[in-house]
Amino acid sequence: MIVNADITLYNRRLDKTTRQYIYKRTVLCGVHWYTDQKVSVGDKGLNSADSIKIRIPMVERKEVFLEPEEYAKKESVTGFFTASNGDVFVKGILEDEIAKESDLEKKGLLFGRILSHSDNRRGLEPHIRIGGA
Repeated sequence: MIVNADITLYNRRLDKTTRQYIYKRTVLCGVHWYTDQKVSVGDKGLNSADSIKIRIPMVERKEVFLEPEEYAKKESVTGFFTASNGDVFVKGILEDEIAKESDLEKKGLLFGRILSHSDNRRGLEPHIRIGGA
């Protein structure tokens, strides 16, 4: 089922002074969220996991998408977002900043991790596609 939704995206970024990862929060409104249940057979029976696809329309979007390499070079990332493997997302608008992924777990929030992305900004319906779980 495809749902019009808002997401909070936490882009992981290496802090040059501390050499630790920090997370920069961006709220993206009006995205398309699709969840599919994937099932496989393993040694201990059935395994189940959610597969999430997010389509971020780029028409009339105030936030600017940058490829991960460009995003990493930016001094200030205000107004920009990226999609890089390992970044995390939550369905809905969160005002919380996080220091690590486990901050979302401690709050009991369901979140996903980006596993793939594609830049589809050329064509009739420019968008960024994110695949995660």
